[in-house]
This record gives sequence, C-alpha cells and structure tokens, in this order.
Amino acid sequence: MRRFSETEYSSLKRILDVAYELAGGVTVFQYVTRVAISQLSKYASTDAENEKKFIPVDIALDLDRAAKKPIVTAKMAELLGYRLEPLEQRIKIETPLSEYDALEIMDEATALWTMTRQAFADGKIDALERRQLRMKLHELVRAAQRIMEKLDGLEGWA
Repeated sequence: MRRFSETEYSSLKRILDVAYELAGGVTVFQYVTRVAISQLSKYASTDAENEKKFIPVDIALDLDRAAKKPIVTAKMAELLGYRLEPLEQRIKIETPLSEYDALEIMDEATALWTMTRQAFADGKIDALERRQLRMKLHELVRAAQRIMEKLDGLEGWA
C-alpha cells in the first residue's frame, strides 16, 4: 500500500505547471532535459491514461534548475513533512526592507483578487484561469518570502 493519498500524489503533478512556467514553458524546457514536450505533458497530466506517470528524479532536478527554484523538490519535501532552506546561514540583504516591499505585496494581492473575481464572473474556473491564478498566487508568495528574508536578515539589529 502506498503511503500517500492520491490527492497528495496528484499534487506532484499539479506543481509541474508552475515549475514549467517558471522554466519558460515546456517548449523551452524540453531543450534542457532529456524528453520532449509530449512526455513532459504526460508527467503533469492527471487523466486516467497518465495518472500513474510521474516525472523522473533527473528531469525534476533539471526542471528545478531551469525554474531557478526547487519547486518540485520543495513539494516532495513538504509531503514528507520537511521544508527546504538555502544552505547559506545568513541571507544577505541587497536592498533594505522598505515601504516598497509592503506595496509590492498589496499590488500582488490586489491583482490576485481581481483575477479571482474575473475568473468567477461566469460561475466556473476553467483550466487557463486556474493556471493563471496559480501563477499569480506564486508571485504573491514570492513577494511575501522576500519580506521574510529581509526580516530574517535583520535579526540581531536593534
């Protein structure tokens, strides 16, 4: 018996859409890995024909590198009850924490809210809208992570 639920396994497939986008799309990504678009699409597909086909570890590694963030690896760690952290002990602050950081989060949140309202306007969210909402949500999370990194870098400052 497998340890995780089908929902948890399918979350590994859903995260691929985000990672593919961050890597420039499957059309671009296929040139930095060993398989073509058709196979990459199968790895992200949850239909009955492809539900048991998962991305191999070497391609997941290529994808995380192309996305410039360990998207797939972080999802696997999360399912195991772990969180990935950078190897660096202290995060260097290139720009100080500012009002701009708060405004950036507000802008991303407002854009997400607007997108969500537009998506629900017809009473349903289609596949494209779901994908766009996921991408916008990840942008909001990245903006929040930048603030957390800056706050962590301020520890010990009075």
